[in-house]
Amino acid sequence: MFAEFPKLPCWIRGERIAAAFDVPAFKEKLRLINEPEISDIEIWEFLRAIESGSVMLTADGDREPQDVYSGNVAYSASNGWRIVIYNDCNDWDYIDQIVTIDGRKIVYNEIADSFPDIDCYEPTEDLSWSRYRIPGAASIRCILCDAHLKGPGSFDKLLDKHRTECRAKT
Repeated sequence: MFAEFPKLPCWIRGERIAAAFDVPAFKEKLRLINEPEISDIEIWEFLRAIESGSVMLTADGDREPQDVYSGNVAYSASNGWRIVIYNDCNDWDYIDQIVTIDGRKIVYNEIADSFPDIDCYEPTEDLSWSRYRIPGAASIRCILCDAHLKGPGSFDKLLDKHRTECRAKT
């Protein structure tokens, strides 16, 4: 009827392995290929270093993070890493991406799937402001005096009025 075909070798990432999918070595290779490039321990150490102030963040670009209001804010860290935070209505929402100094990268979906505890991480409102310059839900802060501003009207008008008063005091 049908001829039996011999099992032919195949290649994955430059290594010869058996083509059969029940080979334990093949399953181990697939497991290693699908693991995140950055470990949860490394991410927690990075986040704790940001919280303690031993690693400082600088927002990329010329906009204040609170001016993004809703969207990704990219930061360069003093240790050479990069982190992207999703700012949702001026509220620190989630880690969208981390890239290490050696180029290893993890994105939101990998964090959510592999590290649910990190996916649930959110700094306090004070840390969100002091470390990430994200002021808190539906609010804005003065970058000169750190005053937390809320009120009717647009944030731009509220901030302009406050900055005029704030500069007059200094």
